[in-house]
Amino acid sequence: MNNTDFEPMTPMEETAQAGQQADEKAAAPEYVRQPRREKQSRPAQPKVRRVGFFTLGIALILTGGCIAASMVLKDFPLFTVAKLAPLVLVALGVEVLWANARKGDAQLKYDLLSMFVCFVLICASMAAATVPILLRYYGPDREYTERRLEQELEQQLQEKLPVGSVLDGYSSVDLSRMEFDKEMTLADLKTEDWVRVNLTLAGTYADENAFAEACAQMLPTLRELGVNQVNFRSENEDDQWELQIGGVFQMNASAQELAGRVTHMVRYWEDDSYTWWDEANLKAYLAEKAQTELQEPQPEEEPVESAVEESSETSAEVAAVENG
Repeated sequence: MNNTDFEPMTPMEETAQAGQQADEKAAAPEYVRQPRREKQSRPAQPKVRRVGFFTLGIALILTGGCIAASMVLKDFPLFTVAKLAPLVLVALGVEVLWANARKGDAQLKYDLLSMFVCFVLICASMAAATVPILLRYYGPDREYTERRLEQELEQQLQEKLPVGSVLDGYSSVDLSRMEFDKEMTLADLKTEDWVRVNLTLAGTYADENAFAEACAQMLPTLRELGVNQVNFRSENEDDQWELQIGGVFQMNASAQELAGRVTHMVRYWEDDSYTWWDEANLKAYLAEKAQTELQEPQPEEEPVESAVEESSETSAEVAAVENG
């Protein structure tokens, strides 16, 4: 702080300073307080009621709860719940009717985003409900069960059919129903399941009746194992026999009834290769072939005398050329 000596003002100086301040204050513009403007009233807008938002919330809550329950509870019927997904549309319709009845002066505004999400949830739920069906029909469990039953069937055929009566064979099992047990056996097969067997029989057969008799002897065992379609065949030397049967009536037919369904083929060799023919068709083919060979023109043979004369003339011409 500076030590400065201030001289007191005289009364005349104080009066002059006060007058100067009054003049400056009079020269300054006087501020006038303006009255506050009244706020302009905005036009009243109608109330807006959104439709679809409530249904979306309920759908999200139920969907999340069902998914969480399926992860915690092993036996939770998620497949059955997915079938109830179209009820979301019912809830959305109820909300629309309820909002329309209570709208009053309010204006309804459909929440398109909420409706779209509900639609996506329905599609996803329907897809989730379809996946188990596809897995049932085309999944690995079905294929594994069918292959296991085929091996079991072939083992049973080898044990129960007469020894030496079958040279080769294979089976095919098709579980046509949707629900099945992965641990099922041949005894659990039902009528809608397809069980096919192909057997190659041993031995030789004189005619259709003998082959049909051999096939009829195996039918009781095949019926016991659940087989409903079978293809018998046998091939030896120049004969081939085949019998295809299926269904309840044919699987219970007698040897005489089966004989009419036996197909007999014979081997025909031609140009170091062979083909299998039906016996009647082969006879017709051979007869037509023989007739065609008879109708073909034969090359004409020149007379012996003319051939000798031509050879002698040729020899004479050669000798003349050599003698010059």
